[in-house]
Formats: sequence, C-alpha cells, structure tokens
Amino acid sequence: MKINVDQRSLADAARWASRYIADKPTVPVLSGLLLDAADDRLTINGFDYDTSGRATLAADTPSSGSIVVPGRLLADVTNTLPDSMVELTADDDVLTVTAPGNQFTLPLLPAREYPALPKAPAATGTADDAEFAAAVKDVATAAMATKDAVGQVEGLGGIRVRAQGERLELTATDRYRIAWRTLPWQPNGPADDTMLITAPTLADIAKSLGSGEVDISFPEPGGGMAGFATTDRTVAVRTRVGGFPPVENLVPKAEAATGYAEFDPAELAAAARRVAVVGEKSRQVRVTLRGDHAEVAARGDGPSANTSVETTIDGIDDGFVIGFNSEFLTTVLAPITDRVRIWLYTPTRPVLIEPLDDTPYRAVLMPVRIKQ
Repeated sequence: MKINVDQRSLADAARWASRYIADKPTVPVLSGLLLDAADDRLTINGFDYDTSGRATLAADTPSSGSIVVPGRLLADVTNTLPDSMVELTADDDVLTVTAPGNQFTLPLLPAREYPALPKAPAATGTADDAEFAAAVKDVATAAMATKDAVGQVEGLGGIRVRAQGERLELTATDRYRIAWRTLPWQPNGPADDTMLITAPTLADIAKSLGSGEVDISFPEPGGGMAGFATTDRTVAVRTRVGGFPPVENLVPKAEAATGYAEFDPAELAAAARRVAVVGEKSRQVRVTLRGDHAEVAARGDGPSANTSVETTIDGIDDGFVIGFNSEFLTTVLAPITDRVRIWLYTPTRPVLIEPLDDTPYRAVLMPVRIKQ
C-alpha cells in the first residue's frame, strides 16, 4: 500500500480517530487505527466495541490496501511532521512514514484480527452541527456521573434524544437536576424516535464532528447503533436500553407556582460559588429573597459567608428562604446568558428555571434542606 497525503489533514484525522480507541483495549489490535486506501481516498477508523469513528480525507493512492497501525503512535508521529506532503508505504511488517528530511517506521498490527466495524443506519434527519453541539453541552452536566450510573440507575448517565416532527429534544437528569433543550432539524420522513446515549460519549461526539450539518441516525427497530455524520467524519455509537425516567411527570408547572424571582444568572452563579467555599463538602447555599435583592449565604461547622445579588420578585413573600446545592445551581444556570426566571413553590418543592429570552432551554432543580 502506498499513499501520498497532506500532513495537516492526516494528523488531524489520525488524532480525531484516536479518540475512539479504548484506553485499555481488551484485544491488542484495538489499540490500532484501521487505514483503508482506495480511489484517492483514505479512511482512518478507530473502534472500541461501543463506538467507532471514521475520518475520510483526500489522498493520492497509487497502491490501495488496508492496514492496522498503532493509533496513538501514528497520531503523535504525524503531528510532529513538517507541513508538507507525507508518503505512507506499507509492507508486510511495517508502515514507513516519510516527509521531507524525516522518516519513521511503525510496526503493523494483524489486520485479519481487526473486528468488522459496525454500520450506522441510514440518516433519520439533519441538524445544524453547532446548534446540536450547543444543545448537548447545555444538558450534559445534568446527567449522573458515569461512575455512579450503574445498575438500576444506569440510564441516568445518559442523554435522551427524542425526535418529534421537526424538533429534537435532548434531556438529562441525575434525579436532583433535569435539563432539557430543543432544536430544529429536518427529518427525512415521519419522525417519532427516541434513543439514549451515555452523556460523556455524546458530548465528545457532538463537539468533535466539525462544522456544517450533521446527519443523525436513530437505531432501527431491534438495533442498537446510532450514527452521527458530517462531510468527512462519521461516528457509530451503541445506544443504551431503557432506564431513563419519565421526567415529564416531574416538571412543575409555571402556572402552579407561588411566584417567581428573576436574576442575572452569572451574578447568582458567582455568588453561589463565592459563599460555598465555607460550606465544606455539602456546598449548600441559602437564598433569602428580600424585595429588590437576594441574600446568598452558606455556613460550615465554624465559618460562614453571605453576599447579595439584585433580583426582582413577584408573588413571593419577603423573607422566603430556599436552599440549593451550589454546584447543581451553577450548572443549570450556565447555559443561560440573559436574565433567568426561577419559578418558586415551597422551600421543599423543585423549582422551574427558564431563560427570559427565546433560548429553548429549561431546567428543574431540587432544593436541599439547609443548615440553620
């Protein structure tokens, strides 16, 4: 096999495909990248049984073929080469990488042992890549940490992606937070599908696909693979089965609220982070509404702290007190850049959080019992 390819394109593709190599592969050959050259195209594939990534780039392919080469080593080597054309030449044992003034020889892994790569189903529809990535980022922090999402709560470590006509809805929850975000998309037919993908996996996929439009493939009936593809990058990922709660039943209604308080979300988040440093492991903060401002306070076994932020309230009695986990509060506020409205009920009932602009994002946050 012989290939001539641009160094920058090769290094970028190798680095990207290496994301889909397991840190500790159970099969040695899965530490490699599968390179397939033919018809002036080079594809570079990474695979860890749950996820596969394929990068495609233009190349001169005077001699076609397929090889498997140590993945992260290839990414490191190609990244160090000068900005020039790179020649890849493979024989039975090694891959020789040549650039002006540079030559590396890399051992080949047994291609016959490389497993068949999964194929994603046909695209269900198309969304804007940047908007999809933003939506995933907005909800991902509300998912349960992977180390905790085991057994009966495994589904809480995922993001539920649901297609409803010309709208996609992304939702995540860890039982203390719920975050959901919608975005428009163009379905290729009647769309009423749902899939669940591990939050860190989907977040990594969404931010790495590149710019433009992303084709999204929901699993076929009885299948477990979903797909995300742009012009030159494709990811097939195994979905999770069940375990995601019917969160719609847990969302409080704005019209049932006692009233609301409005804040600058950045100011409220900064205040919560500031005082929480004295709250030890609990990181609990107490918010007391006082007409045109809110007192944000925290108390540890000895130290205490308080600060004040501007607010506007409606329907809420002066002196209303509610407590939150500061980390959870700041994460659900992070996607909101304009003013935020927090619908309040009682100090022990979940609150509904909405941006005052047209951002299609909502969150629910469970209060905590605070130290007096």
